[in-house]
Amino acid sequence: MENISQITDMLELEIEKFKSDKDELEQAKTLNDLYEDIISSAGDINKIINNKEAILIILDTFDKDIALQLSKKLVLIQWYQQKNLIDLDEYKNAIKIVNNLFGKIIRKNEEIKDKIADLNKRINANKGKIKLFEITLKKIKYKQYIPYKIVKFLDNFFQEKEISQIEQIKFLEIINIYNRNIYEKIHHYSPSYKNEVLDMLSFGFEIIEDNSLDYNQDIAKKADLHYSLLKYQDDFKQYFEEIRQEILNENDLKLFFIIMIQKLQEQILENITLIKDKDFYVDLDTKKEIVNEFKRLTSLSLKFRKEYFNIISKDDEVVETSDIKVIFAQDSNGKTYFLKDLKNINNEYLPKVLDLITSLINGTLTNKNIEGFTSLYKDFRKLKDDQIRIVLHPINPKLYCIMGVGVKKNNTGNIIYKTLCGRKYPTNETEISRLLESSDNDLEYIEQYIMENKRKGNR
Repeated sequence: MENISQITDMLELEIEKFKSDKDELEQAKTLNDLYEDIISSAGDINKIINNKEAILIILDTFDKDIALQLSKKLVLIQWYQQKNLIDLDEYKNAIKIVNNLFGKIIRKNEEIKDKIADLNKRINANKGKIKLFEITLKKIKYKQYIPYKIVKFLDNFFQEKEISQIEQIKFLEIINIYNRNIYEKIHHYSPSYKNEVLDMLSFGFEIIEDNSLDYNQDIAKKADLHYSLLKYQDDFKQYFEEIRQEILNENDLKLFFIIMIQKLQEQILENITLIKDKDFYVDLDTKKEIVNEFKRLTSLSLKFRKEYFNIISKDDEVVETSDIKVIFAQDSNGKTYFLKDLKNINNEYLPKVLDLITSLINGTLTNKNIEGFTSLYKDFRKLKDDQIRIVLHPINPKLYCIMGVGVKKNNTGNIIYKTLCGRKYPTNETEISRLLESSDNDLEYIEQYIMENKRKGNR
């Protein structure tokens, strides 16, 4: 959880920068004085030579390179003078170099003077600000209330910093929480203030998606209606009981809860977007409304999520399907529908097809992988995993006829079921016996086809 130390660290850094500027100013002033001493000791070449020792001693303390160059040239000039060779070009060139070095010293001193002016300007501009930073830190250290005047000043400071508006709001809210805690302590109130705004700024949630669910327009309309009436609900235990009685199909019930959760999440995000707007945040009445609505919506979202996860927790329970045998429906030419369907399925889905059939036969299916239909196809059941749909017709509790397989994309589930459930399945003992005889060969061919065509790195 964010705390006031984030702000104290920032203020202490600003104070350290201010102190660093003051130290740098003192150093610059000292350097300027040294430059001025050197420049005042200079003049014509003879004056420079007379003051050579003092100039070089001072210069050597802060610019050894120029000091070394100057020392060499002055020694050379003195030698030429002693030999009375002052008319030589070499002598004149040495004097020119010395003058250039002093020109460089003068320019460096001008730079120091500019730096002193900039530092003075910056320090003078920040004196009042630093004083308020120090007052703020002292109040925090001794757990004292931060008055509105300083909060407003800090708000302006946060705006000057290169931080996002969300960070600005977060820092203001940290101060708000700090002040509230101090107030409660002084007045002996029990802590009651929550960190709603900070929670909103860092809010995240798991997006719930389930590609195995078939979209149902009637359920979507029902969810729209219920969502519009949520504000009038008081007893949610009774409400969820009524929903379970109203929506009997478990697949439809899961879809209903997912739609409701998605709608709540969208509205939660709208409220978070509002609180991230500085204008809304600083309007206390508006902020209170936004925070209260956020609390209401997140509470509802948790209730619906709990109901949804209660349902899917049952999906992992294994369905008793041991000792199951399967046969495959055939067309009028005696060709197995399932084998033809496989060739129309992307290779990436093939392993899931084999897993579903194997699980059915071995008795390792879970609730989430098998379910019935509504009244339209009540004589059939379906196996599902991700977007794979395999339609079954139960001949008896231990024998299933596999009608075919398809891949559900978007809202194509009804088209797949209409096709697969519309196929002819065996009804007499002779035909069922014939299909049982070929079942092992069909299964072997299906497994061989899938193993040869499946892609690596399955979905």
